[in-house]
Amino acid sequence: MTTPQPPAPSPTERRSRALDILRFTLDFAAHRKLTRVASSLTFTTVLAIVPMLAVVLALFTAFPLFAEFRLALETFLGESLLPPSVSDTIMRYLNQFAAQASGLTAVGGAFLVVTSILLIMTIDEAFNEIWNVARQRPMRQRLLVYWAIISLGPILTGASLWASSVLARESLGYIGNLPEGIGLLLNLVPLLMSVLGFTALFVFVPNCRVLWRDAALGGLGTTAVLAIMKAGFTAYLTRFPSYTVIYGAFATLPIFLLWIYLSWLVVLMGATVASLLPALRLHRWALQRQVGAQAADALGILRILWQARGTLPPGRSMAYLEKHLRVHPDALRDMLGALRELGYAVPVADGDQWVLACDPARADIGPLVDRLLIDRAQTELRAGTLEALSLTLQGNPPVLDALFAGDATENRNDDAQY
Repeated sequence: MTTPQPPAPSPTERRSRALDILRFTLDFAAHRKLTRVASSLTFTTVLAIVPMLAVVLALFTAFPLFAEFRLALETFLGESLLPPSVSDTIMRYLNQFAAQASGLTAVGGAFLVVTSILLIMTIDEAFNEIWNVARQRPMRQRLLVYWAIISLGPILTGASLWASSVLARESLGYIGNLPEGIGLLLNLVPLLMSVLGFTALFVFVPNCRVLWRDAALGGLGTTAVLAIMKAGFTAYLTRFPSYTVIYGAFATLPIFLLWIYLSWLVVLMGATVASLLPALRLHRWALQRQVGAQAADALGILRILWQARGTLPPGRSMAYLEKHLRVHPDALRDMLGALRELGYAVPVADGDQWVLACDPARADIGPLVDRLLIDRAQTELRAGTLEALSLTLQGNPPVLDALFAGDATENRNDDAQY
C-alpha cells in the first residue's frame, strides 16, 4: 500500500514560503549586524591585506621559483576579484608597494603581522557569531592556525592558481582548437577556485560542524553574487562616472573601499545562508516566530532523554535530537545549555551524548517555566495572574472583568483614602 503524497503547493503558497524564507534570512542578518561587521572588515582589510599582498608579490619576485605564482596571482586579482575600472590602478600601486617592500623594517613587519592577525580574528569571530558558536577555540590553537594562514596561505593560493593556469594553457597548446564546451569549462576555472575557497572558508573557520553541501551552496551563491555584482559595478562606473567627476584622480580610493565593503557583505551573507540551510530544510523559519517555541523544544528534549533512561550507550546524541525534534543545531545547543544550567541534563563522553541529570520523580518543570515562559517570582505580577494563566493553558481563559475585578475594588479603596 503506497503512502498518499501531500498535494503540491500552489503558486501563491510558493511565493508566501519564499517571502517567509527571505524575511527570516534578512532578520537573521540584521540581528547579527552584518553591515557593521562588513565595515569593520573593510577597515582591517585595507590595513592588512593590501600591504600583505605587496609583501607576497615582493617575495614571489625575489625567488625566481615563484615568478609564475606571482603572474597567476596578479591575473586572478585583476580579472576575478576586482572590477576592471580599478584593477589596473590597484595592481599598479601594489607592484609599486612590492618594489619598496625590501626596505620594510622590523617594526613595519611586526605591524603587518599584527594587522593580519587582527583581520583573521575578526573573520573568525564574525563567522562564529553567524553560526552562533558560544565556545571559541583555545587561544594557542587559534594563533597556530592564524600563523599557518599568514605563512602558507599565499604560497598555497599562488600554487593552486598557477596549477590551474598551467593546466588551461597546456591543454590549449596540446589539443589545439578545443570544443566550445571544454573551452568554457577552462574559462570557469577561476570561478571554480572561488567556489572551493569560499566552501573551505565556511567549513573550517566556524568552531562547529558544517556540512560540506551547505558550505558548497553558500560558496556557490557567494561566487555567483560577486560575479553579478562585479558586472553591475563595472556597468555603473562606466555609464555613471560620478565618482571620477567628484574625486578626480582620487576616485580609485573610494571605489576600492566601496568594493571591499560590498564584497565582505556578500561573503557574510553567503555564510549566513550556509548557516541557515539546516533550519530551512527543517522548515524552522515558520516556527521561529511562534511564542513559546523554545519552551516546547526544551520539553521535547527532556521527553526524549526521559525515554532514553537505561539505554546503552546512555542518553541521546545531538544528531538524534536534531533529527527527531526537527530543531536547528543552533537552537539545540542553546536549549541544551539552558537545561544544563538548570540541572536537567548533562553531556557525557565527548559532549555529543546527553543524559537526564535529575531525578524525574522529584524534579518539576518550574525552573524551566521561569526561564523560558514567565518568571513567577517577579514582583510586577498582579494577584491572580498566574491562576489566570493556568486556566488559559487548560483552555478556560478568564474574561477581563473577572481578572481585574479585584483591582477595581482596590482602586476605590485607595481613592477613598485620598
